[in-house]
Amino acid sequence: GTKQYYEPKGLPPGTEREYGPGYEMVTISAPIRDQSKLHPRIDLDSAMNAQCRKAFAGTSSLNPMQSEVFDAAFHTQENLLICAPTGAGKTNVAMLTFVAHLREKGIIKNEKDPYAAYSHIGDDGGGRNSSSSQNGEGRKIVYIAPMKALAQEVVEKFSSKLKPLNVIVRELTGDMQLTRLEAESSDIIVTTPEKWDVVTRKGGDGSLSRTCGLLIIDEVHLN
Repeated sequence: GTKQYYEPKGLPPGTEREYGPGYEMVTISAPIRDQSKLHPRIDLDSAMNAQCRKAFAGTSSLNPMQSEVFDAAFHTQENLLICAPTGAGKTNVAMLTFVAHLREKGIIKNEKDPYAAYSHIGDDGGGRNSSSSQNGEGRKIVYIAPMKALAQEVVEKFSSKLKPLNVIVRELTGDMQLTRLEAESSDIIVTTPEKWDVVTRKGGDGSLSRTCGLLIIDEVHLN
């Protein structure tokens, strides 16, 4: 076939068209980024303590998108809306909020506040595995996957990353039910929009909606 460079209105410079028998192939080059406008990469060894660092094994630094939102995700409790293409690293942004929440709730060690791990203990002297601590308001993380088929994959991914921190991740969907004890002992619950809608209809002390302190919605535009 023949090949020609094509720069009409509506297509960026450098667009390439290739003609063959019965078809036309158009190739649009990726835009050239101005590297000076990208956020500097954050080195994880210097940005977080050794305990939190365990959740990011195999990653030495954050990419520019992750670095841009690092302070808000890891050092604040601000609401975040992350809009980035597939493969841009949104999962690691979620991990930043996970670790920050678990650190603040004393579920993993907080070197700045060594007594944080005991802040949830009530008059009964219960520890991390007691009913009073697990039902503590705002302690759990709920991750809403866009569909049931992806929930198990998400559980396996987060369980693997957070295993060094002894964080318990469980699935709660129409196919996977949890006993009350399993729900209480979970640090992170992965569910679906439909299941979360059902769960949040039940209120009262100890309900999942009351114990949720961090809510992450994946693919929010689909829900």
